[in-house]
Amino acid sequence: MRFLRLLILTLMLAFPVVAQPTWESHTRTGEYAFAVGDADRAEQEFRAALTIAQKLPPPDQRLETSLGNLARLYEHEGRFTEALPMYQLQVAAADYRLGGDEPELLQPLIGLSRVAMQSGDIPAAEDALRRYRAVAEASDAADPDQRWIALAMLARTCTLQERDDEAIEFQREAIAVLDQAHGPTELERATALESLAQMELLHGNADAAEAMLVRAADLRATDEEGGSIAIMLTAAAGTAFGAGELDVAQRLGEKALEAATDEGQDLLPINSVLADIAWMRVRRGTDNLGDLFLGASPDPELDTAYDRLMKIHGAVDGQTDASVIRTNLSRLAQVAALRGEVEDCAHWQRLFVKLEIELNGADSSAVMAAQENLIGLFTVADHPDQALTANAWLIAAQEKAWGESSLRLVPALERQLELLTKVGLKKQAKAMKKRLKKLK
Repeated sequence: MRFLRLLILTLMLAFPVVAQPTWESHTRTGEYAFAVGDADRAEQEFRAALTIAQKLPPPDQRLETSLGNLARLYEHEGRFTEALPMYQLQVAAADYRLGGDEPELLQPLIGLSRVAMQSGDIPAAEDALRRYRAVAEASDAADPDQRWIALAMLARTCTLQERDDEAIEFQREAIAVLDQAHGPTELERATALESLAQMELLHGNADAAEAMLVRAADLRATDEEGGSIAIMLTAAAGTAFGAGELDVAQRLGEKALEAATDEGQDLLPINSVLADIAWMRVRRGTDNLGDLFLGASPDPELDTAYDRLMKIHGAVDGQTDASVIRTNLSRLAQVAALRGEVEDCAHWQRLFVKLEIELNGADSSAVMAAQENLIGLFTVADHPDQALTANAWLIAAQEKAWGESSLRLVPALERQLELLTKVGLKKQAKAMKKRLKKLK
């Protein structure tokens, strides 16, 4: 019997006991699998660790760790709807253990906000970020490299929910913290400044926005991956223009033009913005060339607008959108009328009519309206011969569209009678009078 007991003991010592896997072993194995890219094995191990952690008496930090590990894994895999509840449970478990707003909450809160944004749950993201902000302010323990990102995200949640006043305040906070951060690249700093500048242009201080954009341009210039300063400033000038900040828009546009020239960029985009700005300063709210000609007077801003519009005209080609060419021709005609230049105005209006024919056909209402505008210019400017020719062209187009017996021809025919009489073409006037009588 004694010999048998010794034999059993010897056998027990010879064969090691297989230990039950522990929370630590599952976690370590999961972390290794995650690190080497084996997501399936990592998930399996992290879930096994979570099962063990859930059975531990609360509060136990291992539960938070397991929830956080699964949340990170799902976030890394782009499985945001699965990551979201894991982060929410991690925050809840940490809350229970800590009993208040402690710095340990910062990491799970920023994770929760990230996946909530990715999942489209903007209110949940905002709640997490507001809590992060409160904890960061109370503890003064948040890393500035992370804190500015959290504040910028908070600003974004407000923008998405159309609360622009709050958004701009949070973005201002983000920029203030960004100045204390060491991790962001010059490009990241520039991008953050540009975001705030965009908000300032639309809802805040346009002059402050301009200063930020100049600083952002300098930051981009010092970063090898800074991208195009010209494109950034062109977009900003367009935003300022859209917000009605013409002076700021013009200054930004001029800087963008200089940068585009230095970079060898296409100048059409920024010249288009500058032309829009110059046009807005001189437009009169009507495209009636006759009325504009009657109000003609010398004005340096008209000269500037004309020069800007001419740059657009000189840059367009066969690839340019027809609507851009159409708008520019119309503006050139109007500015020429405001400058009192009849022949130049007529030149641009004829090109405008020609384009309308190409786009809509010679018998279209758009073409006829444009030709009427040209006739009105010649009439007001007392150029009856040119008005007569232009009106004859209009009558021919109307006859083609409506037929020679249409009563809709009467206004143009009556005008032709007046013009024929005015230039002394009595025979043609008599024939026109006869035609009108027959038509009526």
